[in-house]
Amino acid sequence: MHKTAFVWDDRYLNYSFPGNHPFKSLREAMTKKLLEERGAFHEIDIVPPKVISEELLSLIHTKEYIEFIKRKSEEGSGLLDEGDTPAFKGIFEAALIRVSGTVTAVELLQSYDHTINIGGGFHHAKRSQASGFCVFNDVALAIKLAERSFKKIALVDIDGHHGDGTQYLLYDDPKVLKVSLHMFHPRFFPGTGDEYEIGSGEGKGMTINIPLPPGTGDDMYLYAFNEIVVPKIKEFKPDLIFLLNGGDSYYEDPLVELKLSTKGYLEVVRTVHSLAHQFANGKLVMTGGGGYNYEATARIWALSIAEIAGLDFTEFETLEDCCLIASSEFVKKRVLEIVDKLKKIHGLSN
Repeated sequence: MHKTAFVWDDRYLNYSFPGNHPFKSLREAMTKKLLEERGAFHEIDIVPPKVISEELLSLIHTKEYIEFIKRKSEEGSGLLDEGDTPAFKGIFEAALIRVSGTVTAVELLQSYDHTINIGGGFHHAKRSQASGFCVFNDVALAIKLAERSFKKIALVDIDGHHGDGTQYLLYDDPKVLKVSLHMFHPRFFPGTGDEYEIGSGEGKGMTINIPLPPGTGDDMYLYAFNEIVVPKIKEFKPDLIFLLNGGDSYYEDPLVELKLSTKGYLEVVRTVHSLAHQFANGKLVMTGGGGYNYEATARIWALSIAEIAGLDFTEFETLEDCCLIASSEFVKKRVLEIVDKLKKIHGLSN
């Protein structure tokens, strides 16, 4: 048995929207192929997900909503939300197997240090509403189940879109530090995730949003990450870290205007991996997320997995971008202002 488990089921590929919809399961297939070609599965164990029950799903979704998805799945037509998430035949089963993968990833922490489900990361789904291509919120469900074994959990979400569903499903939870770096603009989906959304009730202060302007490159993204995320995780001292590794913060993603290269992604992953070993006895769960430049997303995920699993990196170097991407002076100024504001809100010293 190796230290890293890769949760996989070919039925993941059924979660792929028809027509010219941007969410295609080609990303996951391409990632698995990149790993296979480089011999990764001699060092990583592939583990199939165990399909969860509707009863377990109802811990975070209403029974009425689950029944609605089943009905639309049988009909195979119409919309599950206001327009982004169309129904297709079998979408209930396709969504359920992917959620099951992230739940399985948590269960596997009993035997593995690191567990990976690139088929997960549906952070827009809400208690009784689909949103942003997401039907069921695997991240929130897996974290609630992980709380049965772990006292303090940190979620680091680097998807280019704010994870509004996960945030609000866990908004008052004091056991979970929820950190999100995302592009923010009032007219950019989902329109949430500004610096003043910090949690409620016992969870007040446990939500940290880092809203980044369009054009944020590696330099300022990493500056914000190192100035805010790293010290808050060190202060919190989690015994489990979740990394939601959405590929749409990449500089050539068609839906998001952040400017991360694979080098920027890797720097974040290396740091999160190191923090997991420093505070959480290595316990780290990585899911996928968005990513609509399929080739780039597959490279980001393969490189991230190579880092987390400690694979021979010479086999993966050809997947890297050549260089880091710099932000403009205008963007630098904006990010510096945001970071300064966040330090004051969250009690971090300069």
